[in-house]
Amino acid sequence: MELSFFEFKRLMKEISDELVDSRIENVYSMDDGSIILKLKKDNDRYELRISPGRCMFLVRGEYQKPPKPSETITKLRKILNNSIIVKVELLEGERIVIFELQRPYAERLNLIIEFLPKGTLIVTDSSGRILECLEKLLMKDREIIVGKEYKPPPRRRIITSTQDVEQVLESIDKNRKIVSALAIEAGLGGRYAEEVAYIAGVEKSKKFSEISIGEYEKIRKAIMRVLEEIETGKPVIVESKLEVYPLPYLPESLKLRDLKVIQASSFNEAVRIAYEKNLTYEAARETLEKIEKEIKSLNEELENKHKTLEKLKALSSQKRSLAKFILTYSSEIEKLRYAEPPGEVRIDELMVRVDKFSRKISISSSYGEVQLTLNESIAKQASRIFDEAKNIDSRIDELKREADEIGEKIKKLLNRREHLVVEKLETISAKITRGKMNWYEKYRWFYTSEGFLAVAGKDVSSNHALLRRHLEKEDLVFHSEVRGAPILILKKGADSTERSILEAAQFAACYSRAWKEGLQYISVYYVKPDQLSFSPPPGHYVPKGGVIIKGEKKYVTVKLEIAIGVEDSRLVWGPSQTLEGRTTRIIKITPGKERAKELAEEVIKRIFGEVEDRKKKELIEDIMKIIPYGRGSITKH
Repeated sequence: MELSFFEFKRLMKEISDELVDSRIENVYSMDDGSIILKLKKDNDRYELRISPGRCMFLVRGEYQKPPKPSETITKLRKILNNSIIVKVELLEGERIVIFELQRPYAERLNLIIEFLPKGTLIVTDSSGRILECLEKLLMKDREIIVGKEYKPPPRRRIITSTQDVEQVLESIDKNRKIVSALAIEAGLGGRYAEEVAYIAGVEKSKKFSEISIGEYEKIRKAIMRVLEEIETGKPVIVESKLEVYPLPYLPESLKLRDLKVIQASSFNEAVRIAYEKNLTYEAARETLEKIEKEIKSLNEELENKHKTLEKLKALSSQKRSLAKFILTYSSEIEKLRYAEPPGEVRIDELMVRVDKFSRKISISSSYGEVQLTLNESIAKQASRIFDEAKNIDSRIDELKREADEIGEKIKKLLNRREHLVVEKLETISAKITRGKMNWYEKYRWFYTSEGFLAVAGKDVSSNHALLRRHLEKEDLVFHSEVRGAPILILKKGADSTERSILEAAQFAACYSRAWKEGLQYISVYYVKPDQLSFSPPPGHYVPKGGVIIKGEKKYVTVKLEIAIGVEDSRLVWGPSQTLEGRTTRIIKITPGKERAKELAEEVIKRIFGEVEDRKKKELIEDIMKIIPYGRGSITKH
């Protein structure tokens, strides 16, 4: 899994801001040969995983590390620890990333990572002298050796942006084939060179000297389009039988192929997921190969049994039909015993031949042939053919049971394969940590269609905490007179319109017991903060978490319905009108009997499609929290 220059360009655009001003806390080497820089920026911690010669990515979380560092890593720690990343640069036209580091009270250093075929990691001083490297490399045009001056590879004239396209195309060797020239001389790489030829509709085996002016223009436009898609497209992870690889967008040339495609929230995330999955498959390869071999063998056995079943079904049907005809015309056939001279006679669909010398009766029809004897009644012999069909049917039933057993074995092996991958992925993957939570994320919340924050309590205790800590004079407070109803605050609700008030009331209604009881509509009231009192009048009692409402309550009647959608790859929720215009993929849920986990899986299937295992697990947990009382029903549009 190697990234191209253009893919690195997209990656650096995504992660550079987070890298700059980060402090390197520590350096680790991993079992697969990759290096991890443990970073801290403000209160956030990250890990930059670097696989020289292949790729890198940034993760908010941490990996499980080997216990003992190597000698080289110990040296790197002495040089790099506590350095601040002040600048990150992708060398133009090359898969080389340069980090400019500021050490405490010392000169600046350069950390250089080469993602070329002979990948390595190099540390130089400000003059370019190599202080440390992962391994010594001797090449035709340069050397990577401690003490020597670092020199990048000789500069090639390749496409690095849309501005270079015209010039590079003019300089290409016209005797080269289109894809080869675009991949190597233009620097697009094989995948994007193939994509350009596909979009342009030009035969890829043609040489540049053989194409027309019109085809040349199509190629130029296709290159521009591909570069734009790499820069701004929606990232995906593509799984084939051979590997898992990240792409900054799904190329047109891959859309018709039999590939599993998973959407990713960013290209950095796509790189991480693909990298971890490839490590997982590598770690589990031996066991997976045994499982695949067993599945293949069982599938072949199953296919043979199905073929045998079809043959036996046809044979049973033929015997029954033939026996039926013989039984129907048994009297006419019996008379032929005494026919003179014996010979061949047609009786309806049956052709009957009597041979008195061998005392045989041969009967043929579209259902097959059979030989009967003159020594026994025809009806009795027809009955025996029926018995043969029954015996075949018994064998068919037996084969069906065997086929079902094989099917169950295959199912178990497929589950075992899936669980093996998930288990390995759990041990190999980074333990992702979520960013710092906003105060309202401890509660139930959403934003109204007008942009007002609505926050609801989850129980008596959080209702009380919400009012005590976060209620302000510009807010509105919502509640319903249904047991178990939450308190909801519409922040700055005094400035909102009826639209936001109805949305806040609907959200509050959904998390009352009215949902559990299967009601469709209920009334919710709202009041101003100065109408609330936590202290009862003399002689009265307020239960724990309770409040007293003074003055007039304003009531609205709302439908119990919550909507879930996706916006910019993020889960969004709230009353359906709050999601309109933000996303076209909206699932509406009303009170019902289906379990939250089943609903969550269906929601993911409808609005996200294929999702990577760990992401799916997180989404299921998040969606289950949204569904009131753990049950509901998806509405049919």
